[in-house]
Amino acid sequence: MVSPETKPSTNTMSSPPQTNFEVNVSKDTFKFNAAHFVAYNGFRERLHGHNYKLSIRLLGSRTLGQDGYVLDFGDLKAVAKKVCKELNEYFILPMHSDVISIQEDEKGQNFKLFCQDGAEFSFPKKDCAMLPIVHSTVEEISIYCWGQILIGLDAKYLIQRGIHTMEVTCAEAIGQEAVFRMKIPDTNDSEEILNLCSVKSYIQNGDIVPKPCLPIIQKKENVSCGTCPQCGK
Repeated sequence: MVSPETKPSTNTMSSPPQTNFEVNVSKDTFKFNAAHFVAYNGFRERLHGHNYKLSIRLLGSRTLGQDGYVLDFGDLKAVAKKVCKELNEYFILPMHSDVISIQEDEKGQNFKLFCQDGAEFSFPKKDCAMLPIVHSTVEEISIYCWGQILIGLDAKYLIQRGIHTMEVTCAEAIGQEAVFRMKIPDTNDSEEILNLCSVKSYIQNGDIVPKPCLPIIQKKENVSCGTCPQCGK
């Protein structure tokens, strides 16, 4: 006779293990080449460009769809490529900048930019990607891309498949990237999604004191960071 202390347990697992599925997609085709400069109170970068790259991560539940997917990779790839194409080979123009005055010329064919430091630029309108951002940083570009990708994917369909969160990473160079992650809203209304992606709502109030050029850069490479109060370049 087996004593109560040594009697083997007959209990079986009453519930499945807690699991979570997710998919990550990063392809060489998720890229766009664009020109920009970051400007805020007291600072402006020189005009330059980057080879940007996007990657997308979808966080799902502990179950898969009846097709065995969290989401078909083909759906993600099609939307990401479209978003990148719309930004490729353009100048990224932050339409909500608080230090750049943006005006159209008399013919309405060009944008004239008047910067806080006195610099002036003129770009053909057809060469500009007019984004609802304040600064053309990868942080703010990732917010914009998050909204555009979600609109293309169909938010309600994602939720039906158990996908609750989307993460978009925007890289401007190898090892330099920003990530924006947010819960997926239960709506397909484009205006509601764009309101969630309002860049202004994520920016802190108050002035930012620009950092001076690093001494080692000035001494060895003679490289300017823009309108730097220390080097005067």
